[in-house]
Amino acid sequence: MVSRTSLVRTETQIFTFNPTYLSGVAVQSGAVTVTIVEPDSTTTHYTSATYDATMGMFEANYRIPLTSEAGTWASSIRAASFNDGYGNTGPLVGVTDGFNVQPAQLSVTVSLQNKTYAPGDVMAVYASVLSPDGSQFTSGTVTAYLSPLNSVAQIGTGVSLFYVPSQGRWVGSAIVNSTDPAGIWLVNVNASDTYRNTGQGTSVAVVNNSLGPPNQPLNLFYFLVVAGIIGGGVISALLFRRFNSTDAPFGQLYTFTDGEFQPPTTLMIRGESGSGTTTLGLQLVYETLQSGRPAVILTYESFPSEIQRQMKGMGWDVQRYVDDGNLQFIDCYSALVGGETSIKDPIDFTEVSIQVTSKVSGARGPVTVFLDSFTPIFNTAQVRHAINFLRVLGAKVKNDGGFFIMTGTKGSLPEAVESNLESVVDGIIDLHLVRKGHRMVRLLTVKKVAGHQIGFVEKEFRIVQGKGILFRMPRIDLDFMRRN
Repeated sequence: MVSRTSLVRTETQIFTFNPTYLSGVAVQSGAVTVTIVEPDSTTTHYTSATYDATMGMFEANYRIPLTSEAGTWASSIRAASFNDGYGNTGPLVGVTDGFNVQPAQLSVTVSLQNKTYAPGDVMAVYASVLSPDGSQFTSGTVTAYLSPLNSVAQIGTGVSLFYVPSQGRWVGSAIVNSTDPAGIWLVNVNASDTYRNTGQGTSVAVVNNSLGPPNQPLNLFYFLVVAGIIGGGVISALLFRRFNSTDAPFGQLYTFTDGEFQPPTTLMIRGESGSGTTTLGLQLVYETLQSGRPAVILTYESFPSEIQRQMKGMGWDVQRYVDDGNLQFIDCYSALVGGETSIKDPIDFTEVSIQVTSKVSGARGPVTVFLDSFTPIFNTAQVRHAINFLRVLGAKVKNDGGFFIMTGTKGSLPEAVESNLESVVDGIIDLHLVRKGHRMVRLLTVKKVAGHQIGFVEKEFRIVQGKGILFRMPRIDLDFMRRN
């Protein structure tokens, strides 16, 4: 009678049977109640089985509750409880079948802001917790634990997460302290309840910009060049390659994009958490402000004060632009985490669009609008509504002669959705965080810039406090030497 002998909570048990008359003719009408009893032999549930003409049998379904007992369940059809609607009843003897129910293994997806954290920053932790059937896990205990990569040492105490119904996910936060270790952190989120349903998910965060080697003195570089020429060999060649690099300023980006971005245009910056998408977007905003053009930052991942502090840490003090109205913020993040802000519902795209339109229309000249980031939007809103919002917003900024920039976590959306997003922007820059030997490095690839000729070449870069993004470039072009 049961379709499966073992299930986990929230999965659905299917009961099927084929009754026949004493003549052997199949019964195709009527209904019967299936009685389901939990392991305590007391808690009872009922479901009705009816004839499914497509399947050619009677069928009933019952979803196992998340809070039900684990163990052996019994299902039964009692004698004479079936009636075909014409007064014929059965079965002559009751039918019983058993099956086993196990605790649910919860699916936990952890997401963080796509940024590098510095002391004093708020690290917001988001977790989507789903039951095996895809339903939301809304009641229980969800805790995040922070630790350095490749270490069992815990950073601080566990961070308690709370379920936010309007977002359909669990939210919590911790503050990065100056005494915390720099580098890559693991963020492990454990979910559980009193019924022994459990799950775990992991993400990573980058703290204090510990990536990349420091600059080496120029005289050391020339010493190694001489050593390479005199000594030769593999070790010298490796040393030469290591020190044959220097930092190039942010303007080097435009050699990869075949020139500066010319408004009206739109740009999407994607990357893994900690790869530098927010920093790249903010540096483009700062260039806009320095050139005398206004900017609006639409934030879904940080408080405006935190963004200003992050920019100041990079050497970009934007307070004077805030004071004179050339830099304005639309704070959707506070609304996402339950704080006070002018935006009541950050996923009410009509309300957000009205505020963006108001600030763009009231600005002195074309505006650069920076949305950081679209990932929380897709985590909360329907995909088609989110894509339409981004498309309309980008078109609005372009129609006013401006520059629309948006960031997001690469790989956080289905491939078809990402492809759709790619089609609505003029430019795409992808950032990557990869391991090279014993260190992690950041790489930048320009995927497309409308009207520009670009090459798909990965370029290494660093994020340096007080300087922003610097590109790692060779002091001597080894490829040029080989060509000649």
